[in-house]
Order: sequence, then C-alpha cells, then structure tokens
Amino acid sequence: MSMIRIAGTEFSLKNKSFEIYVQGCSRHCPGCHNPDTQPFNGGEEVDIQKFLIQQYRKVNPFIKSGIVKNLYVSGGDLLCLDRDTILDFSIGLSILFSPELNLWLFTGAEEERIPQEIWTYYDVVKCGAFDKNNLNPEGTFPASKNQKLLFNSYYRERLEPLFKNTEFKGEKKWK
Repeated sequence: MSMIRIAGTEFSLKNKSFEIYVQGCSRHCPGCHNPDTQPFNGGEEVDIQKFLIQQYRKVNPFIKSGIVKNLYVSGGDLLCLDRDTILDFSIGLSILFSPELNLWLFTGAEEERIPQEIWTYYDVVKCGAFDKNNLNPEGTFPASKNQKLLFNSYYRERLEPLFKNTEFKGEKKWK
C-alpha cells in the first residue's frame, strides 16, 4: 500500500482541467502561489490506488461529456517526494486517465533535473521554479518568464493541436 499526501483537488472550467494538488515542496520559492502545500506533513494522507480510483469515478462523467480534457498535477511539487511515491502516483494516473486526458505535471525542477521516466507518464511538464523577480504580466501563463513548457514528443501527433493552441508566455518546446 503506497501512500501520498494530498492538499486538495478542484475543477477548472477555464482550463478544462481536473487539478490534483500534492502536498510537500522543498523549493520554498519566494512568493510561492501555493505556500500551504509546502509542508510535507500537511494535507491528507491517502492510499494512492484508492485515491486515484475515487478521483476517476468523480471526474469520468466530465471526461465523457468533454468538459474535462486535462489533468494537472500541481501542489506542492510531486518531484520533491520520494522516487517510489512519484512512480506509484504517476503509474496510477497514467493507467486510469491516459489517453483520455492530457496529463500535465507542474514542477519547480529545472528541465535538466526532470527524471527521464517522467516522460513515460506525462504529456506536458511545466518546469522551472517561480521567480518573483522575473514575473510575466499578471494573469499570463506561466507566472515567471524563466519557466518552460515541455511537450512529450513521443505523442507529438496527438499533442500538436495542444502545443499550437496553448497560450504560454515563455519557452515552449518538444522534449
């Protein structure tokens, strides 16, 4: 039984997404948009498999109706957790939600620090730590200019429309 701490979940009609906020981040970016998710002992500890099955049941009607097209993993930062938790969570997401949804991982890790196996599970990774001294105009994506959006080139044909249509005020590239 593999466990993870979850800060919460929510739907975003604007992004056509279901968002899962993991608990725990060791980056402590000044001006973090979600500082409540930084402590590793916050949120609720859940069994990964049971949690993901519950979430799939909750989201499935919205997937079938076309309201939800993306699943965002944010937080906190999944990549600040231990390797087994990262893999168990990512494998579970992939089994239940892919290819029905585009799986996005939001991390403060720099591009070169993203483990290669992440590309087995995620379609898009927003990477780079938030930098309050390098802000994009308010309301734009990403929050700071140093952040990148990396698209999984293995799924290039399927992701090409998403790549072209995602409004992003930073570097966007295939990985």
